[in-house]
This record gives sequence, structure tokens and C-alpha cells, in this order.
Amino acid sequence: MRRLTPVLLTSLLCGASTFAVEDVATNSRQAGAGADAYKKLAAAKSESTKMGKQLDPRAQGDWLPKKYEIRLRIDPAAKLIEGSVAMQALAIAANLRAITLDLAGNMSVASVQSGGRELKFSQLNDQLDITLAQPLKANTVFDIVINYQGQPKGKGFTFSEHQSVPMVSTYGLPFTAKQWWPCKDESSAKVNSLDLIITVPDSLSVASNGKLVKERDNNDGTKTFFWSVRYPIYPDTVSLAITNYKIFTLPYRYSATDIMDMAFYVYPEDLEKAKIDFGVLPDMMASHVSLFGDYPFLKEKYGVAEFAVQSFREHQTMPSYSAMFITGDHRNDFILAHELAHQWFGNSISVKNWSHVWLNEGFATYAYALWREHVDGRDGYLSTIRDLGSGHFEGSLYIKDTADNSKLFSDTIFNKGAWVLHMLRHVMGDEKFFLALKNYVKTFAYKNASTEDFQKVCEREYGHALDWYFKEWVYGTGQPHYKVSWTNTRNDNRSVVKLAITQIQPDSIVFRMPLDVELTTSSGSKTFVVWNKEKTQEFDFSVEGNVTQVKIDPSDWVLKTISP
Repeated sequence: MRRLTPVLLTSLLCGASTFAVEDVATNSRQAGAGADAYKKLAAAKSESTKMGKQLDPRAQGDWLPKKYEIRLRIDPAAKLIEGSVAMQALAIAANLRAITLDLAGNMSVASVQSGGRELKFSQLNDQLDITLAQPLKANTVFDIVINYQGQPKGKGFTFSEHQSVPMVSTYGLPFTAKQWWPCKDESSAKVNSLDLIITVPDSLSVASNGKLVKERDNNDGTKTFFWSVRYPIYPDTVSLAITNYKIFTLPYRYSATDIMDMAFYVYPEDLEKAKIDFGVLPDMMASHVSLFGDYPFLKEKYGVAEFAVQSFREHQTMPSYSAMFITGDHRNDFILAHELAHQWFGNSISVKNWSHVWLNEGFATYAYALWREHVDGRDGYLSTIRDLGSGHFEGSLYIKDTADNSKLFSDTIFNKGAWVLHMLRHVMGDEKFFLALKNYVKTFAYKNASTEDFQKVCEREYGHALDWYFKEWVYGTGQPHYKVSWTNTRNDNRSVVKLAITQIQPDSIVFRMPLDVELTTSSGSKTFVVWNKEKTQEFDFSVEGNVTQVKIDPSDWVLKTISP
């Protein structure tokens, strides 16, 4: 089975459309081409994600949004959107006099209202500043309605075509919601209720988050779609995908008597291929549920919407998926497993801020390895981990400067992030590790989490401190380089092996890790586990028979380099 190499996942995520992505993806499957393909696509990806915004303390500041209603009329011919966003919010600080929303400067605000009164406002530097009618006390609920229009610019909202049919879609990278609607554009600014009321030409359909409540024919050449979300959601995962979709469903049975329909919105020309590719998702869902716990949005749906951007994105309950990946041969199951896992890691549990983005991307990447383990056993799992790369990853998983967008979606975040979970599994053992995953999901469902939160859950299940591990692998850089030598002394029918391990990585950091040591004799092999935590360390083993070979970490449970 041909499939997308994991190294390309990070590259294609951000829609690197300035290169011929199809050609690069094909060439990367040739020996030795993956790294070069990643470099080309990463350059375009970095360019496409220059949002230029630091972490915003307002997300936990003087006020918080509680509910949104997005009501838009979308004109594909004019590439124009117009309508309103109604927001219900809660004053946190006393004497609240003004609020600021995020909205791109090219979107023109006509008026802002509250309680039927016109409010003063101004737009500057992609922000909408609103003066309230009167100061508000702490814990006061207030409502705002913003009427606006504009032609969105940037990756966050695009007008395109397929076979001369309009294709309109959003693409929820960090800080891109503001490109098409006014909101508090932060991962930590979740709301419990969202309604999308979208009017489009009547030849088109609208795919979005949550549940489709109704459709209304307006008898004027347009149709209105009413989508409802009643799970917590943050702005960048709010999605629209609009074209002449063909829709099909697949059942996901989550109990003996209960079924949730999976809904797929695809181009008519790709329908048959999509039925083949997406046919794997009910089984994939069942596998993920067995490891992470119940699907977090059971009362709404899971689906996939095909779109024109040469990428994919984990919009809540309705990921967007490029037409180029619908091939009818399962070669891109990697992406499907990744995007499905984001419903737990990214949407249900969202990061407190983008410094912890590895909790989204590393977990989703690792989920594919777990899916391969479900399908192909331990060998398939280990092979997938090795495919993520064993070379040196640049930088740490924790991102100090989130304005450096090239670091948000790098192979370090995706692939090293998956490696860190893989290694943590070996440190903790399967039982405690998978219990920690389920408890992490249960504890932080529909909330925001940080690396420290995940660490605490792991420590609770493991029964020991793990600060050393997270310091090395999440906040630190590099990886161990082991120089290994061994001698064998025969004593009757036994071998006494003296093993010397020296860490020779160029920096002064010494990694502490459990290492499997496999000794091979004429009668078979035996594996020991040693804890390597010093610059130079010796270990002694006594086994029956003559030892002919010594292997260090033969199953690759540690991201490392070994020299004889």
C-alpha cells in the first residue's frame, strides 16, 4: 500500500500552494527524497502562516466570550461576505468600559450595537475596539452585535473553484479566524454555544461544525443552512466549506443500540474514490476510542469536507481535506488517522497557548502509529515510528516565541512530538501509559491544557516524578549519541558480558533513559533493561551460552544515534 510519508505531513498541513505539491509528494516516495521535499514545502508553509501575533493575554483578561452567532450571506461571484456576528460575553473585571475583538483590517465594520444602542468603535491593526455604553460590573453578561462585510484575504478564508464550480472554504490555522469574522481569536477563548446561519447560492451546500439543524430555500436563488454547535469550541476550528457537494454517510456504532452517522461532503467527481478512502474511518474511530475514550462530540457528528486548499485541517467535527488526497487507494490513511485524533487532542482538549502546540500535533501524529499497531501489530507500529525520522530535530517541543511561525508546524512539533510519546510509553510501561492517556482526556475534556498538566497526569499514573523526562525531551533539545563497546568472558557454560556505554553528544547534557540490551547466544536471545543516566556507565550481565552479539535498544524505543 502506498501512503503519504510522515515527513510530509508537517509540510502539507499549511497549504504550501506556491509549489507543485502533487509532484513533491510523489517524488518524496522515492529513496532519499523526503527530506528535500520537506524543506521545499516547509519554506512555503512558513510563508503562508505569518500571522505575526504574539500570545494574547486578553484571552484570560477582562472579559470572556460565552456564545457566538455568525450570520453571513456569501457571494462567490463577488468574493464577498456580509452579515453579522452576535456575541454574548461575560465581564470578568470590575468597571469594564471597553473590549477588543480580533478582525482583519480589510473587513469593514458598518455598526456595532448592544441592547439596541449604537456603540462607538474603531478598527486598527487587525483589531476592533468597542466602547461599551456604560461601565459593567464583574460577572455581568452583555451582548454585542457587529455588522460587517468584506472580501477576506489570506489562507483563513478563500474563494476557489473545482470544475468551474465555486468552492468557498475556511482554513483554521492559529489566528486566522479573524480573517473572516470578529472574535477573540485565541485557543483558550472557548465558547459553549455557536450558531452558523449561512446563505449561499441554491446550487451549493454548506458543510460546517456541529449539527445541521435545517436548510431553508429562500425562493430568491439562495438557500440558508443552519448549523448548531453545543460543545465548547474556539474560533480557529470554526469551519465553512461550500460547493456543490455530494453527501454520503457511514455508521459508527458506539454501543449495542446507538449509532452516530459520519457525514462526508465531497465533490461529485470524487464520490466513488471518497467512499473507498473514507470507508476506513468507522474502524479507525473504534480504534481511537479504545485508546483515548469516547469520541468527544457524539451528540453532533464526525465528518470530512473536501476543499480546494492543498492541505488539511482539524476543524471541530468536520475536518477539511484536500481534493488531492482523495485517491481511492488508502494511500493517505495517515492523514485521516491524524485528523480524527485531533478531535480529542486539539479540539476537545485545546492548548492553553500555542507554546504547547505539540500536545495537538505530536499526539495526532502518534495516533497514526497506534492505528498501524491496531492493523499490523507491533511491527507495524515500530516501523511507523521509525518512518518519523531518527535524525536530529531542530529546537525544543516547547515554543517560547510563538510569533516564529516556522516553529509552530515543524517536523520537530509533529514527529519528535510523536517520538516523545513513544519513548514515554516505554518509560511508563503500556498499562500506566495508556491509562494516563485516557485520564488526560477525561480530566481536560472540553478544556485547555498545558505540558505541565499532561505531565502531572502521567506522574499520577506512573507513581514517580517525570520532571527529568519532560526537561530532557520537551523543554530541552538534542538526543543521546551512544558509543558502545562490550567484552565477553567465558566461565564454564556461561558468559559474563561487560557493557560500556558513553554518551558522546556534543553538548553537556546527559540523557537519562531506560535502554533495552539484547544478548544473543547460540540458544537464542535474552533482553535486559538498564537505566543509563551517566556520561559513562558500565553494566555486567551473566547468561548461559556463548554471547555472539549485543544490541542496544534494538526496537528503537529511544530517539538516538549509536556508534560502535
